Amino acid sequence: MGEDSARGDVELLLRVARLYYEEHRTQAEIAREIGYSRPSVSRLLTRARNRGIVRISISHPLEHILSVEKRLREALPLKTVRVTEVDGSDIIGAIGRAGSQLLVDSISNGQVIAVGNGRTVQATAQQVPQIPRVDCTIVQLLGSIPGGVPAWGRDAPTICTRIASQLGAKVSRMPVPLIVDDPTLLRPLMREEKVATTLALAARADVALVGVAGVEAKGAGNILAEYLTADVREAIREGGAVGHILDHHYDAAGRPVPTPLTPRTLALPLEELRQIPLVIGVAGGEDKVEAIVGAVRGGILSALATDYQTALSILDSLHTPSQE
Repeated sequence: MGEDSARGDVELLLRVARLYYEEHRTQAEIAREIGYSRPSVSRLLTRARNRGIVRISISHPLEHILSVEKRLREALPLKTVRVTEVDGSDIIGAIGRAGSQLLVDSISNGQVIAVGNGRTVQATAQQVPQIPRVDCTIVQLLGSIPGGVPAWGRDAPTICTRIASQLGAKVSRMPVPLIVDDPTLLRPLMREEKVATTLALAARADVALVGVAGVEAKGAGNILAEYLTADVREAIREGGAVGHILDHHYDAAGRPVPTPLTPRTLALPLEELRQIPLVIGVAGGEDKVEAIVGAVRGGILSALATDYQTALSILDSLHTPSQE
């Protein structure tokens, strides 16, 4: 084939490829325009791909997020995962957006949704859209933070009220403290009708929304900071605790780790929480990785909303040999 003939061949392939892929013309239309049969146009398009004139690339900015979500579901016993990019430095806000989307996608009319406390759960509640869910009930999983409701509304009753308002749902609250001063007060409080009824309803929830915390009290206003006395820290260390959910500590296998706070904490036990069909954990940050993995492996969490970097850190930790 001479140079002119080769050039003409490439020009024809380019013309046919542009008409088909850029102008979205049908093969029949192209055939009429260039004076070839439709099967000939099909063969020309195949030649254009084989010669590298046409390169088909399927991509989307969301693709790497979907890939990480899939890897997390394959690596851990998670029913569903929502990973989000962080725009700027607001990790909690980004996770809250992902958490609210996952929550709304997971609930149906007539269900009971049990809710915990904390900054990330509060961020999730703040971003729940106004989408009615008929005959739903939002129920409190644990008592209220001592000293009243913090300015940013991270206490369970406030969060429950916000979510109920957005979904048009009923709300069931407990007017009791999260941590009592005297352990002998806990059982009588839990037997009170309002508390017992609320905790029983929470145990029968269809979906739960909880935060995940590491063993160290970090950040302004951390709920457990004032309670991490020397004896509590010693119990955490001896028990190998990696995190706490509903202010109950647990180890890397998700087993409860008793501390001096345990008999003073008014919250649904982890054993009952793990019986709820879908428990969504909303959490992120390098210091939460071990806590998240332990909660999922132990069956405390069955769904996760987190940020992209935390998701990568979780995957990396699963492929890092244990130091034990």
